Amino acid sequence: MAAPRPYQSQKSINFRIHLLASSLSKGAMQYYGEKFGVGLPEMRILSNLDSEGPLAAHRLVELTAMDKALVSRVLVSLSRRRYLTSSSPKSDPRKRTWQLSRSGAALVERLRPEWQRREAIIQAGLSADERQVLGVLLDRMLVASEALRAEETVAVTPKERTPVRMTRKRSTVEETAQPTHNPPLL
Repeated sequence: MAAPRPYQSQKSINFRIHLLASSLSKGAMQYYGEKFGVGLPEMRILSNLDSEGPLAAHRLVELTAMDKALVSRVLVSLSRRRYLTSSSPKSDPRKRTWQLSRSGAALVERLRPEWQRREAIIQAGLSADERQVLGVLLDRMLVASEALRAEETVAVTPKERTPVRMTRKRSTVEETAQPTHNPPLL
């Protein structure tokens, strides 16, 4: 991606963060997909299991900020590829935990230097102090965003919610807020 155009500094911070996140995501998906055969959802699961140890699916949902269905699909896929194993107590099979297999741990060991290298390149223009301040600011913005989301979720009654329906037009997908006859999912 080229250097930011001057007008981008006039865009909102939220827009610029989304633009950055989109660029990071697209670059990582392409690079890791081609080189290692894994995408970002897989990497998030692998990274969290590496750093946290065995985890239940619901905890992976919390740590990765991915929805339950995506986490479930990724766990099954990584398990089929023998990067993960799972176990559950015989008394309650619903309490399944997931952990890295030997080949999963080996994959993470190959990925780790690449994560670090790519992050260093992306942050090369920032001093150590700037990286620290940016980290604090992003954490504060995340807390504020989650608080706003919680507040707005409570403030809007189910009748006021307008479902967003995805419609396909030509080769693009557009979001359109159109009322439907189906009740909103809560």
